[in-house]
Amino acid sequence: MKPASDSLAALGENGLVQLLTGHWKPDPRRVLTGVGDDCAVLRGDGKNHFLLFKTDAVVENVHFTPRERSEWIGRKALARALSDLAAMGASPLAAVVTLGVPKDESVHRLRAIYRGLERAAKKYGVDLVGGETTRARQLFLSVALLGECRGYRPVLRSGARGGDPIFVTGRLGATRARRHLVFEPRLAEGQWLARHRLASALMDLSDGLAADLPRLALASGLGFQLDPTAIPRAHGATLSAAINDGEDYELLFTTRPSHAKTLKKKWPFATPLHCIGVMEPRGKGSRAVPHVYGFDHFKQR
Repeated sequence: MKPASDSLAALGENGLVQLLTGHWKPDPRRVLTGVGDDCAVLRGDGKNHFLLFKTDAVVENVHFTPRERSEWIGRKALARALSDLAAMGASPLAAVVTLGVPKDESVHRLRAIYRGLERAAKKYGVDLVGGETTRARQLFLSVALLGECRGYRPVLRSGARGGDPIFVTGRLGATRARRHLVFEPRLAEGQWLARHRLASALMDLSDGLAADLPRLALASGLGFQLDPTAIPRAHGATLSAAINDGEDYELLFTTRPSHAKTLKKKWPFATPLHCIGVMEPRGKGSRAVPHVYGFDHFKQR
């Protein structure tokens, strides 16, 4: 029997990533940001050019069920990676796709999945440039996506300061309404925040507010205080769902107090914007909400 400290349930996702990658030392001449943000950031061809690199996967019976509409599966595979580019204010460039598939899978279904992928790529300006296929026990798609910030810097998770207000876009807790299959990556919103330098720290909500906000706080060396009454809920969502359910794919960001009024006044999108709390010095901040856990692939609640 494995010791409790050696189990995935004990480690959780964050612990596993730290265990496997914490000793990696990328070359700072080429790599601005490695493990620990939404995308890796590589230095581009000039002072204000940055390349962003991301990989993400969708796995049958984990991220979608066999009954889901096939086109939505392909769309989601690309949209998840696009959301991570949005989380740093980047524009997409090109993608390669790995398909893992059981040998008895329907070719008709696979073609429909790729139609959904291709339509999403056309909509968001992504060139599909290659990939790989392999036999697998269950269907999965893994997308490696390249993006860029040209003329401005990407926004990292680590830029928040004490006193910065915390914002989210949209409404949270819609996963059970299957929005996770058809969500819109907040690419335009993320790019606008980065270009106008209105976000001090930025990420997307893929594992739920309760899991992702502590990651942003940890990267910035801070605590935080939430106002549960200010957390925007999707229609029919409970407060617990809005806090804990993963796959909202909304933007979570902080801004300087002096920028908050400008942000609200100049926000050019129909996407709702909500202030839900404030960053505080570590040790002082508190989640201040009940039943907080977020989504973790391995950790038991």
